[in-house]
Amino acid sequence: MIMQTITVFEKGISVQGNLEKKNADKAMGFKAAASPMISGMHKSFIKCCMWAQVLLLNFLYYKNPVKAFRSLNRLRKLRSDFRGNRAVLKYAKVDGKYYFTFNAPGFPSKAFNQYVLNNIKKADAAAHEITLDTILFGITKKCGYQCEHCFEWNALNKPETLKREDILSVITSFQQLGITQVQLSGGEPLNRFADIVYILQNIKKGTEVWLYTSGYHFTDERAALLKREGLTGITVSLDHWVPELHNNFRGRHNAFEWAEKAVASAKANDLVVCLSLCATKEFITQYNLVQYVELAKQWGVSFVQLLEPRAVGHYAGKDVFVSAEQLQLLEDFFIEYNFNRTYTQYPLIVYHGFYSRHVGCGGGGRHYVYVDTDGDVHNCPFCQHKMFSALRDDIKYNLRLMTTNGCSVF
Repeated sequence: MIMQTITVFEKGISVQGNLEKKNADKAMGFKAAASPMISGMHKSFIKCCMWAQVLLLNFLYYKNPVKAFRSLNRLRKLRSDFRGNRAVLKYAKVDGKYYFTFNAPGFPSKAFNQYVLNNIKKADAAAHEITLDTILFGITKKCGYQCEHCFEWNALNKPETLKREDILSVITSFQQLGITQVQLSGGEPLNRFADIVYILQNIKKGTEVWLYTSGYHFTDERAALLKREGLTGITVSLDHWVPELHNNFRGRHNAFEWAEKAVASAKANDLVVCLSLCATKEFITQYNLVQYVELAKQWGVSFVQLLEPRAVGHYAGKDVFVSAEQLQLLEDFFIEYNFNRTYTQYPLIVYHGFYSRHVGCGGGGRHYVYVDTDGDVHNCPFCQHKMFSALRDDIKYNLRLMTTNGCSVF
């Protein structure tokens, strides 16, 4: 019913939207870059549909209207706290689904419904259930880059530990806990392209699969095949808007070119696209941040992810932490481009450091964990302490220990 309502509504606004776009293009003197972002009346309508679905799922879970509305209010408060009591002004629409954050599934979908159910249980103190939304999974040690910030530096280009059957087994085990997202990382996961296809073909449906990549050999043909097999989106590492500086950071003379081609191939095949930036001390200026997000808008991506450098992996023992003034600049940038109406056609900014400082870390089994290239579980990619083996140990029992003990903090 909700999907039918959305379809009717969008037919009604498509003519108006196309006319406004043509007029804007004419006024600017060129054809504007394709943007996946929606705002205004369109976004408000989709938001109402989302919350109607959330209310329905609460009714189905509690089978009691009073408890359902109480739960809905808890979820709304959690969402508001997460954003610093600010109203989001835009969503990304890709391939008929709507995304309000990089770390939640698109709406409407089976994965979105499971994500809501997970959060209903998390918010209910009486539920006592272990739920997990996302695993970030390093599936390969192989990589041809020499990235300055690589957190898996000490494991790179050693013999592989995990067979593709092991990777599938780990994902399947976590799916039994209701995960809604798998983010495949590395190394460079495209070095195991055939295994990624195997995973997509064999995992239980209803879980979104994302790919972290440098863009290396992410061609149109590969993008089309991965999309057909069920890939949701890609996160492309781009650490500077200046091609030569990104190439230097990545240790490859054509790194920027591969990243740009990967974005174009992903968009051509209706994959959601996120750019991931390691915001170093050398990079963080107002000018660089603005130029970066302008490039992201030009490329038509849905999200920009900001990561703070940590002294692990290739950065171990180095003074890489950014200053308090630079942290404030990042937070101001996050707030400005997400919650100012001037920037509704710009990508959504995802900033884990902001969330961690204001509402607590989502790692440590609270919302996600990191599984490394040996199949061992960590609180997150930067808290490099192996907690247990996802292949050999009881996952649910150990996740309960993780959530009890909490995530280590830098």
